[in-house]
Amino acid sequence: MHENKMIGQLEVIGKNKLFKIIWVCITLMMMLIGKFDADQNKYLLVAGIITNIFIIWEFRKVQPALIMAVFFLSYVMYLLPYYFNDYLISAHSKYYIKELYDKTLGIHVLFLLSLYFFLSGKFNEKQLLIKDLIKPRENTIIFGLLYLAMLGILLTVKGESVLTTDSYATYIENLEKQGGSLEYFYILFICAYYFTTSKKLRNLLLLLVAYYVYTTVTKGYRIQLVQVIFLTFVLFFDGKFRSKYVMLLSFFGFILSEIIGVMKNVGSVSFEEFMKLYDNASGIIITNQTDVFYTSVVFVGIIRDGIMSFPIRVWSAVGFFWNCLVPSSFVWTEARIPQFASKYTSLGGGGLLSVYFYVWFGYLGSIGIGALLAKLFNKIYSSDKKTVFKITGLMILCTFPRWFAYDPANFLIRLPLYLLILYSILILLHNSFRRIKTQK
Repeated sequence: MHENKMIGQLEVIGKNKLFKIIWVCITLMMMLIGKFDADQNKYLLVAGIITNIFIIWEFRKVQPALIMAVFFLSYVMYLLPYYFNDYLISAHSKYYIKELYDKTLGIHVLFLLSLYFFLSGKFNEKQLLIKDLIKPRENTIIFGLLYLAMLGILLTVKGESVLTTDSYATYIENLEKQGGSLEYFYILFICAYYFTTSKKLRNLLLLLVAYYVYTTVTKGYRIQLVQVIFLTFVLFFDGKFRSKYVMLLSFFGFILSEIIGVMKNVGSVSFEEFMKLYDNASGIIITNQTDVFYTSVVFVGIIRDGIMSFPIRVWSAVGFFWNCLVPSSFVWTEARIPQFASKYTSLGGGGLLSVYFYVWFGYLGSIGIGALLAKLFNKIYSSDKKTVFKITGLMILCTFPRWFAYDPANFLIRLPLYLLILYSILILLHNSFRRIKTQK
């Protein structure tokens, strides 16, 4: 009986892999057709959307990853008005070129295909929760010190409220004053959660979350708001609601995020540049997603124009590896691609993960990062064994808005690495405290 069950499972996995191979081939064929007939790239977009929906299905047993995949989907869904109705989706004009949009779309679809293809057909069959894959410890002293450090971060955040008439100017001033302390908050928060098993002490962390939410809303820090809410969900509410309700709440969350984005962006667009594009458009839909996609298009455009030459791309890739270890302020401009591109054209900021890796490592980079992410998630959810390494997955799942659409070096690698280092050091301290107590 057990042997028949195993054979049945292997058949299902085999069929799943065969379907994935067929789908990858179909999509690549669409990509090839689009090279000869640009009008057909609208169907490549549809294939990209379907691929993303497949990813959502693969992640259905992991609610944090499910929300992440829905977030990914929004970046291709917002391209539909551009490809099918000729809507204006950017207020910037220099690289607003169909050929560049098509190439950027192809790069991103390769990433989605890779992520989908390499995800295990038996992904999280045991329906594990990532918060349960890290061993908690009881140390009130460490918890208290971490709590005070987080409170100190929140009390020292500088800036004015964006709930004013000149909200964009205020937001820019707030960004200049911010630094990276609000992101380091996540590292301390996660460590604090795992250095107590007391429900009362863990609930005290929610007071910090409330203050963090207030700070980010009033200062216009939309992404930080989304991330801390998501971090709270992963640690306190993951698995407590049915997935369909989680998806519904995530859609409301994205709408709230867009509202905050509108509040902070008032006054950020040049009227003349905007009207120049709008006169030739059927309609308009400009969002954070379309702005990030345009920035990715700019990356492709400056490569085409020779601005981002091969030697500069290599130097930028070296900077990426350096940025995985140190904050961005210690990294040269060429490695911070939006800042480098802004010397030559206007852009909204950010940039898709897939296109960052295309700039650094070509098409193989976009495919490779999709495969690496899939392998990482497969590894984390392959067993219920509690290991220190899995805490990095928790950080990655909580900061996906940043590493997917803005800054992969800092949020996909550096912050998880810092978390792993700090958590390991705190474990050593905790074990030292225990040995001292035992000796007494």
